[in-house]
Amino acid sequence: MDDYNPPIRFFEMLGIGEDELSQYSVRLNQSSDAWFDAMTMYYGHHDELMDWVFTRRWNGGRAGGNIRRPKVLQFIQLDGREKPATHWLFIGGYEAGAPVMRGGNEVYQRTPIERFRPFEARTVVTYRKRRGAVQMVNDMADAGMRARFFDTMIVEKVAQSPVSAMPFPGYDNVRLSFNELVAAVHDDEWRGALGAVNAVYLQTDTRTGWHYVGSAYSRHGGERGLLSRWQEYVQGDHTGGNKLLKDLVAEQGASYIEKHFQYSGSSQVSV
Repeated sequence: MDDYNPPIRFFEMLGIGEDELSQYSVRLNQSSDAWFDAMTMYYGHHDELMDWVFTRRWNGGRAGGNIRRPKVLQFIQLDGREKPATHWLFIGGYEAGAPVMRGGNEVYQRTPIERFRPFEARTVVTYRKRRGAVQMVNDMADAGMRARFFDTMIVEKVAQSPVSAMPFPGYDNVRLSFNELVAAVHDDEWRGALGAVNAVYLQTDTRTGWHYVGSAYSRHGGERGLLSRWQEYVQGDHTGGNKLLKDLVAEQGASYIEKHFQYSGSSQVSV
């Protein structure tokens, strides 16, 4: 018996047929270590990245980012070193509004399409243009282009969380919510990276702006680096035994940390 499993086409997974797809643009935002790394931007400067992927015209120059359909599906290249660009992270579907000026650039206003939220920043696809450079904005009203995308944009994986869909961004670029921290300490790639680092890290109460500085030292020893320490915050009351955090939890409850805390890196020292 043949065990071959046919590939999952991305648009079929989203429930978008070819006719509906004609209402969309597909924007493939490439990344470059020499320019900037889009995945690092996704972690550290999310709002700025979203403005960039919705930019129509940069600094008064020629409009190179025209979104000609009322809706757009946005992707960023998963690894800027990949040549040719083949793997893309889906970062959401949006209704595109009129452009406005923002920071000297002409940027489309956008409204998220709720039906695509479950797949946002969790879905990795493969798509490779047959010839030439990847075109940034692709108008699905073009029947030939629409058919090519519909048939050849294939789902590689749908991760359990946005964190596990992405490669480890480098310790200095880590910025995680509590729920993302839970995902990170259970993901194999992140576990390996965090276990190889001893470092100072920062916990931020995003509601009040207070910072709690800690080190990778774990109550169970330092043999697993930062991973061991951050696992302790995931467990129990989420304080890791820290007295200041215990006082906060006694007053506000552990759910306060789950809602309002962010975890980030600083001053990397390899184990």
